[in-house]
Amino acid sequence: MDFIQIGEFRLYQHTNELINDERRITLDPRQLSLLTFFINNPNRIIGRDELQNAIWQGSIVTDNAINKLVANLRKVFCDDPKAPQYIQTVPKQGYRFIAPINSGVEDISASSVHSVAQKPALSRYLLLGIVVLAGLLSSLAWIYGRSPSLQYGESQALSRVSGGKMFPIVLASQSHVAFLNVTADQGRSLWVADYERDNRALPRSVDAPGYHFQQLLGSQGEYLVFKGYYQQQCGWFKARLDLAAQQLVPPSEALYNCDLIYHDSIYVAGEDRIYSLAHERRFEHKNDLYTFNFSGDISKLPTELESTWRLAYLDAHPDTSELLLTAHTNDGNSRVITYDPGTAEQALQIARTGLMHGAIWDHNHSGIVFSSSSPRTQMYHQSFTDSQPTLLSSLSDKICCNIARHSNGKDYIFTTYDKDIELQWLETGFVLDNSNGLDRSPRLAHTDTGVYFISDRSGSSQVYYQKPQEQARPLPRLPDHARLRDMALSPDDEFLLINHDNHAMWLIPTNEAQQGNTLFFDGYIYQQSWLSNSLFALSVKQNELKRVQIYNRQMQQVAQLPQGWITAFTDPATPEYVYLTDMEHVLYRFAFASILNGIDQAQGEKIGELEPFSNLEIENGIVYLMTKEWHELARYKLSDEGLHPLSRQDIGSYMGFDVRDGQVIYGRKAAFRSDVYKTVAR
Repeated sequence: MDFIQIGEFRLYQHTNELINDERRITLDPRQLSLLTFFINNPNRIIGRDELQNAIWQGSIVTDNAINKLVANLRKVFCDDPKAPQYIQTVPKQGYRFIAPINSGVEDISASSVHSVAQKPALSRYLLLGIVVLAGLLSSLAWIYGRSPSLQYGESQALSRVSGGKMFPIVLASQSHVAFLNVTADQGRSLWVADYERDNRALPRSVDAPGYHFQQLLGSQGEYLVFKGYYQQQCGWFKARLDLAAQQLVPPSEALYNCDLIYHDSIYVAGEDRIYSLAHERRFEHKNDLYTFNFSGDISKLPTELESTWRLAYLDAHPDTSELLLTAHTNDGNSRVITYDPGTAEQALQIARTGLMHGAIWDHNHSGIVFSSSSPRTQMYHQSFTDSQPTLLSSLSDKICCNIARHSNGKDYIFTTYDKDIELQWLETGFVLDNSNGLDRSPRLAHTDTGVYFISDRSGSSQVYYQKPQEQARPLPRLPDHARLRDMALSPDDEFLLINHDNHAMWLIPTNEAQQGNTLFFDGYIYQQSWLSNSLFALSVKQNELKRVQIYNRQMQQVAQLPQGWITAFTDPATPEYVYLTDMEHVLYRFAFASILNGIDQAQGEKIGELEPFSNLEIENGIVYLMTKEWHELARYKLSDEGLHPLSRQDIGSYMGFDVRDGQVIYGRKAAFRSDVYKTVAR
């Protein structure tokens, strides 16, 4: 077996493994690319630009992304940057790889012959004993379940292509895994990877003419089952996957029905049936359990859950007729339920504080495998008879959002999806304390110089505040299950209005001595803004209707605008007015008092038509908006004659922006990573 000796480590490139004595480390694709580049360029100063071109292949990344990758590789080698043995930092120039490098081939036969020549009888008996013991242990593992005797911890990447990976499906009869790969230019495309070739073969894209994919559900022999579009018709499809030709043929069966909003679905090959968690379009996020086949008999199955719980995930296992259902609450609790579709009997198996994501049956259908909510970088197994889970995999990237059982009966296949987002000034501002996590949704203070923002630097979404020449400090800790989408800062800087998972609003004081309030919605919150020190506006979608609702600091609704208005904003320079946009993105101006007394469109002043936007701010008579599709910052001047374009700039703003005195701060994607992995059970 060929290897490269690097200092005290051996690198086996066909398995992506570094081995030192009994320690084995599986490198992720980017770590392997960096190490390979270092090996090919030993004892030479390598600048950041050269690393960026070699590892990210021309994509623009920040110094933070490069620092993080080098630091992670140093950690693998246990290399002290102050006294390096492997990676040396050359100040203001780059890095130098200084470890000794040699090629090698393991000669197992020579050492074996030497041992036999010295002690032939002992070796023979020892070998016989090992074989007998291994057979006995294998038999016991088969009888009592293999999971308890297996050791997990390592993971191996199956995909080394750019794009976001999702919905891995094991094609057991073909020793492949299929998955969707999402890129900006191709959308969701179908790929397959051979998981029996020790990671030596690159994944291959599949030609799928006429198809647009939404979710892969399962397989039946050489047939793939999925939801999406074929020839622009939405539905559910079964089509033969020709691996030799790398092509998905036209569907052999199809059900053209997309009347519901589907959140999670699974195909059961033995029944030739699909089970789905879905809801009608006029309801929001209250999923029911449905079942149907390609003949079209769609039926809703009865389930019993309290009103505070919602179904989030489901799974099926070929060796049991029971389904596995996972339910969540808005305040971060999870339940795992087994459900018999024939009798509608359900049984609670696991109740847990914290959200469990992507839960599936384990191989023996006696427990579950899931990813945690905090940190999102870990995957666990928990038997129904155990009170605590066992760690299966821990990575530097988030494990999201789909897990599948490997056909070898012991391993699991899963996807990761992570990005680095950092705060940036449009023009020069004070030095920002960016981390290697998702620093986003900046909100500039009004009464002081500083910025509030959301970050995942602690392992879960939390709020931080930074003043000039200081490090960012966390505000009082929020629950670990929090999924912070966006936030707005009150004009007096006393409160942050935080959007939690688009279903709840938290009013959090910036003063640690106070406590906040919570407001839950059976709907979708897509915009929030402060109108004054005491009032804020929420744009809410409920039962297919979009409305603007006005609340006070006690979280009491004091007004609701007539149907047709979708957002509300104010300009601090003209507090006597409120600005509203309608469904066509036309901007109007009203007297502030009218939002409480009831507004009539005829009383408003039409200013002009805006383009579709994801974020909007108004300051000193200037409208700043982030375009919805192109992530461009556009500026318009408000005047008595209407809207006048001022400028347009592509800044790649990915997660929010804010403006104060004309200075713009925004969250920008710095790097993106996503892969398909499998566990390596030993």
